Amino acid sequence: MKIQTALTLLFSTLCFTIFIAAEAAAQVAEAAKREKILYFTRSSGNGHSPARMREDGTTLSGAALKQYCEERNIELVESHDGTIFDGDVREYDAFVFYTTGGLQDENNRVPTMLPMSDAGIMNLIESVRSGKGFVAIHAGSDTHSKLRVDGKCPYVAMVGGRFTGHGPSQFMTIQAVEPVELPWLKEVNGKFTAYEEWYAMREFNPDMRVLFAMQTKDLYPHPDNIKHYGRPDFPLCWIRMEGKGRVAYTPLGHDDKFWWNDWNVRTVGEFIEWSLGRFDMDMTPNINTVCPGYAEMPK
Repeated sequence: MKIQTALTLLFSTLCFTIFIAAEAAAQVAEAAKREKILYFTRSSGNGHSPARMREDGTTLSGAALKQYCEERNIELVESHDGTIFDGDVREYDAFVFYTTGGLQDENNRVPTMLPMSDAGIMNLIESVRSGKGFVAIHAGSDTHSKLRVDGKCPYVAMVGGRFTGHGPSQFMTIQAVEPVELPWLKEVNGKFTAYEEWYAMREFNPDMRVLFAMQTKDLYPHPDNIKHYGRPDFPLCWIRMEGKGRVAYTPLGHDDKFWWNDWNVRTVGEFIEWSLGRFDMDMTPNINTVCPGYAEMPK
C-alpha cells in the first residue's frame, strides 16, 4: 500500500509539473506572438514623398516603420494596391494608412496603385470595428471615398476628421492635453516643437479624445494661414474607438527629413503599438472642452 501511495503521489506530482510547464510555455508563446500590420500607401495623385514607392518596392516611411516594428516583434507588410481589401485581411492585426486623395480614384501615374472598391472599403472598416487597430498618418486625413453611408464618407468618419487645406510649413510649439499618456510625450512633459505642414481640418467625429490641438494664435500672420487657420483651435491629433477597434490620427510625417530621425519615427510607432493594445490611454471624449469652437470655419 505504501508503494502504491508513493507511486500515486509521484504520478500526481509529475502531472502537475507537466501542467505548470505547459501553462508557462503557453504564456511565453502568447507574449512572443508576432503581430502583423498592413502599411498602405496608396495615392490618387503624386502623393507625399515619404509614401512614394521606390525601385525596391518600399517607401521611405515604410522602411523606417518596418525597422521600428521589427525591433518590437511586429511584422510590417507594405502595399499600395487597393484590391488587397477585397480579399481576406484577417491576418492583419492593424492597418496603417499614409494615403492621399480618393481611395476609389484611378492613379494613371502608377498602374499598380489600383483603387479600392466599395466592398473593400467596408471590409476595412468592418475589420477595424471587429477589433483591428487603425492609424492614419498625416495625409491619411486628406483621404476619402465616393462611398456614402447615412450621408457620410465612412472612411472619414472612422479616421475622425478631414483635411481642408494648409498654409506654409512652419515651426510650432505644441502643448499636449493633460493627462499625457503617450510614452514619447511623457518624456518631453507634453510639450514639443516641430516643423510641419500643419493641416486644417473639418468633419470631426465628436467622440474623439484630442491629444493636442492646433493653436491657431501661434501661427505667423501669412495670408494662407489666415485663410486656413483663421478660426478657434481645432483637433490636430486624436484617438477614438471604431466599434472595438482603436483608431489614431497623427498630423506628423510630411517630408523625408521627418523619417530620417528615429525619435520622429517613434512618435508614429507608438500609435501603432497603442492600436495593437500594447498599452492603454484614456478614451473619454474631450473635443468640446479642449476645442469648444472646433466647428467654426474661416470666414
